[in-house]
Amino acid sequence: MKIAVDAMGGDHAPDEIVRGALLYREKGGPSDLVLVGREDPIRKLLGAEIPPGITVRAAKDVVGMDEHPATALRRRADTSIGVATAMVKHGEADAVVSAGNTGATMAAALLVLGRIRGIDRPALCGMLPTTKGKPACLLDAGATMDADEHNILQFARMASRFMEKIHGIDRPSVGLINVGEEPEKGGRMQLAAHALLEGAEDLNFYGNIEGRDVTRGITDICVTDGFTGNVLAKGMEGVVDVFVEGIRRDIFGGPLGKVAGLIALGGIAKFRSRMDYDPYVSAPLLGVAGISVVTHGRARANMMRRAIEVAERAVSTRLLDALGEGVASAA
Repeated sequence: MKIAVDAMGGDHAPDEIVRGALLYREKGGPSDLVLVGREDPIRKLLGAEIPPGITVRAAKDVVGMDEHPATALRRRADTSIGVATAMVKHGEADAVVSAGNTGATMAAALLVLGRIRGIDRPALCGMLPTTKGKPACLLDAGATMDADEHNILQFARMASRFMEKIHGIDRPSVGLINVGEEPEKGGRMQLAAHALLEGAEDLNFYGNIEGRDVTRGITDICVTDGFTGNVLAKGMEGVVDVFVEGIRRDIFGGPLGKVAGLIALGGIAKFRSRMDYDPYVSAPLLGVAGISVVTHGRARANMMRRAIEVAERAVSTRLLDALGEGVASAA
């Protein structure tokens, strides 16, 4: 298996991206990696002797966070995410992984790879920690802002196959994010989506869930439109940042706080482990005709290693075939 890695994507690129690739190989990762991006800085980070299983593919350009992704990709053919995605299209790689501009990764996937036949709109899968110690899949986390009820049904089907193949969950439960648990709650789209989900025999539909239920792990999958999902995910991320910073400064700051920290070391370690989303924050774009894995823009080496592993599992478990078969059987 060969995986193309966008070495220039992310807040800490290329340093942490290259380190993540090296870490993946050090941990015994079996796939060959192609680091795509500006050659000089990548080769400098790799050292005089490039380790076995790693090669470099030149790409001089990068899609900036302030650029319109589709326009940048159409005008400039030599961007790192564009070249890496084209490698998948042409069979030079089995998957692409990026921590860069999410819009650019999605635009490259749609423009270069296209959609799986039968899938109307793509979806971005957001994996969130829960109080039950297992991740919940939030779909859509920002790819399709104006989703209708038929898109929501497809999202649920794609997420179900994703959770089965990548996270090993049999018959994952599906919850529809709404303003109340009762079936009659919500706007026109939510009411129509609820009816479709309830009538889908291939889905394990739980019913409506509220925003607070996502991190409680009430269901394995939480479906909504991309606008709502993105606001929810980023709002939760901000709350966690405030919470963690408050504990660090207000509770364990100062001399007495440091003593308290030593006493509570075991609990702190468990809390840190619970809030660590490195193992599951990375996920493939669902609905595109190729494996394109998106990870967090803040990705450090370990998160990048995990993202490569997700791409590897998506290929080895034939996720694309499962998504296509799921849509075909439903039709």
